[in-house]
Amino acid sequence: MEKATAVNTCLGVLMGRDCIYLDQVKQDALNNLTFTGDINGHLISQHRDEKDWFPYTLTFRRVLAYFACELDTYENLAGMGHLDGSSFDLIEDSTWLKSLPVREDFDKDIYRHYRLFTYDDVYNIIAVSYEFAAEL
Repeated sequence: MEKATAVNTCLGVLMGRDCIYLDQVKQDALNNLTFTGDINGHLISQHRDEKDWFPYTLTFRRVLAYFACELDTYENLAGMGHLDGSSFDLIEDSTWLKSLPVREDFDKDIYRHYRLFTYDDVYNIIAVSYEFAAEL
């Protein structure tokens, strides 16, 4: 059964709809997907209230697939209320990852399913790893 586990970043757990603001998403030729923007300093579990905003970069490495959807539409699609939970999760035992018909030369076991809630959109990402950096 699928289980969402909050990712603990250098800012701690990121919580709520107003936590992650997105300025830009870029995909490069190496299948890396990079998000840049600002994190609300009042909606994090570490360094809380030290600053109003923390600029961040979040890069997913070796992206196999991703899906983006407008936030309120995603909430209706998923049939769950999630706006007050973690904004960045690892989806364990992912049904989407299990169902992906990957190429024979790909090792599906090295991939992970991540879900990122930004202010406006939700991203589900299948990638090997991620790197998160914030200006403390």
